[in-house]
Amino acid sequence: MKRTVNKWLFRLCCLLTAAVASTSCSMMHDDLDDCPIGLYLAFEYDYNLQRADMFGDHVGSVTVYVYDEQGRYVTKQEESNTGSYSPLSSPLYRMHMNLQPGRYKFIVLAGQKSYGEQLSGPGANFVRTEPQPGESMEQFAVTLDHEGTGTADSPAPVLHEGQPLDTLWHGIETKAIAVYDTKPTYHTISLTRDTKKINVSLREIADPTQMDVDDYAMTITDRNARILWDNAVDETETLVYTPHATWETTDRTPATDLNGHPLGGYGKTAHADFMTSRILYHEDAADDGVLSIVHTPSGREVVRVNLPDMLSRLCNAEDYYRYSPQEFLDRGYDYSLDFYLLNGELQYVDISISVLSWSVRVQFEDL
Repeated sequence: MKRTVNKWLFRLCCLLTAAVASTSCSMMHDDLDDCPIGLYLAFEYDYNLQRADMFGDHVGSVTVYVYDEQGRYVTKQEESNTGSYSPLSSPLYRMHMNLQPGRYKFIVLAGQKSYGEQLSGPGANFVRTEPQPGESMEQFAVTLDHEGTGTADSPAPVLHEGQPLDTLWHGIETKAIAVYDTKPTYHTISLTRDTKKINVSLREIADPTQMDVDDYAMTITDRNARILWDNAVDETETLVYTPHATWETTDRTPATDLNGHPLGGYGKTAHADFMTSRILYHEDAADDGVLSIVHTPSGREVVRVNLPDMLSRLCNAEDYYRYSPQEFLDRGYDYSLDFYLLNGELQYVDISISVLSWSVRVQFEDL
């Protein structure tokens, strides 16, 4: 009997302690160190071809724009890795937001460094339309720096100043999430990477010793200057991207012609690195972005291909993942296109994506 009474008293004490703790936490709005209340947001970046959460490895800064249940702007909060302090790298990282009780929606933008650092650095930036109190979610947008107003006949150059674009991730939560004053709320928002890296290589197989990267003008033309609140793309303006880096590589062994005869020199391959905003695959191929390579001494266009079509040729490279072209383009972010010319005429292109061993060769007659 004594043991039963003691056990009952112990359970009663536990219940009273929990009740007191709950009451005290509900009264604390300024100092939350001892009571886990408010909103704890986690982020994941597993919408990629690796199908793994790479948030902690790739993302260095995250900004959360908070809207009320009706989609009106309330506040924002940013957290970034700085020097040796890298909270986002922790697999346990959550952003704590001390919001008043209510229901909230969110837009999330992330990068490799803080937004302030991005704006203060060289090159083209994704400039945000910072919302005003009470402003609708639908008014939020991000615009890539460019010169003038781009049209189909006169695309606007992206002013990268020889620098790659800052990586941009986007996330959104349109289902209102409840926040309480007596208990914590935990929620996770998924991110999609919008910036794409594209490496282009060019080689002449008849006489590779004659390749000179300075003889070629490489451009990507697309209509992706402005990303809207829901990660849709406003296609009003047309942009033209130029490489932020070009270079040549030289073979280690002497070059030969197609019959194996020495050419008296070493073969060369021209390379160019691009970074672009989000790439869309349209129902009408005429609306897709275009990669063009012009041989400037002759003025002849040696390569002109539909960019999203070329990149998405890899979408079914592995039978166990069957992606739609657009899902593949959104999951992928680091592509390589190797073009091979024969006496200045395009013969075939090898398409691959880094990290994974996915590749495909497309003959010229298939383009």
